[in-house]
Amino acid sequence: KLRMGLEVESVFPCPLPHSLPAMDGEEDEVEDDSEKFQNTSITNEDLRKDDQDWQPLPPQLKARFAAFLPGAIDIFKTWPYLDGEKEPAHEFVKRFLAQPQGYSWSLDFSGSLFCELAYEGFLSTSNEIQVSRDLLLQMLLPWNDPTRNTLDCQDMHISRQVKKRARRYKMSVDAAYDDVMLGCIRMHGEAWLFRGLRWLLRGLFKDGYRGKRSDIHVGVHSFELWDEDGQLVAGDLGYTVGGVYTSMTGFRLQGTKCAGQVQLVLTASLLHKMGYDWWDLGMVMTYKRRLGAHVVKRDEFVSRLHKDRDKLVYCKHDEINGKDLLRHLLDVQAGRSQPAD
Repeated sequence: KLRMGLEVESVFPCPLPHSLPAMDGEEDEVEDDSEKFQNTSITNEDLRKDDQDWQPLPPQLKARFAAFLPGAIDIFKTWPYLDGEKEPAHEFVKRFLAQPQGYSWSLDFSGSLFCELAYEGFLSTSNEIQVSRDLLLQMLLPWNDPTRNTLDCQDMHISRQVKKRARRYKMSVDAAYDDVMLGCIRMHGEAWLFRGLRWLLRGLFKDGYRGKRSDIHVGVHSFELWDEDGQLVAGDLGYTVGGVYTSMTGFRLQGTKCAGQVQLVLTASLLHKMGYDWWDLGMVMTYKRRLGAHVVKRDEFVSRLHKDRDKLVYCKHDEINGKDLLRHLLDVQAGRSQPAD
């Protein structure tokens, strides 16, 4: 029998719905890694096995937890609950936007639901709660705060160090999804990227959106930064909604200098080359302003997303030299370049 004796000490504060590869220190300084890179021994084999062995809750058990949790943890009385089998995302968003919370919660780990929520402007993260000796309950946390950071690709700040170092690297798209995910776990720990969400994202990366709506163009992607020796030194995980890219999390290799900054700048350039005009950076954070990001209100974000979410853009590109990407972005900023290849 399942014992509903929750261990809630580690549930909150809630995990952040976005973590970029992290800005390296100013100029030649190396970022303080003392609170990062705690999981460096984990391997792709470990992570894949952990994710493959996970399965979503059966309907009856899911219903029991959905009824039980609001009485056990106060925050679940406040956050809107989504049962994806009973309420489609386009209906849920109306109820969500009518209240002030930034988070909602669900026990549904459906790839189709994730995509349909993304189409409505939700960035879904996850959490887990120890509900018994044998069960870590996975929870999906669709998020859309009253304010949000967005970045127009041509507004990306390019530091002197990035201009100096970019030529040493190459960028690719979707060439090493599992390796980028592993890099994120090694750098940040699971944080909010728990096994249920990893299982969901891997499925979407492999199979794409398989829902009923033919008008939805959502895809899960990775961006990779490679050094001169062919080593993966930084990367980003996220997804596209029409003509918009949303970054979920990213990493840089421990001990690297400026790799995080280079990856961000070259990703912005590559997005622009492929035809994406702007980048959803998620939760408002001070350091994102240094990248060139703007703070927008939720209604403004949703309105802009609605204008671009049906745009057909293909997130596909051959491996490309950092020097060429840097030149492209500098030309765009100088008004000398077309937006896409």
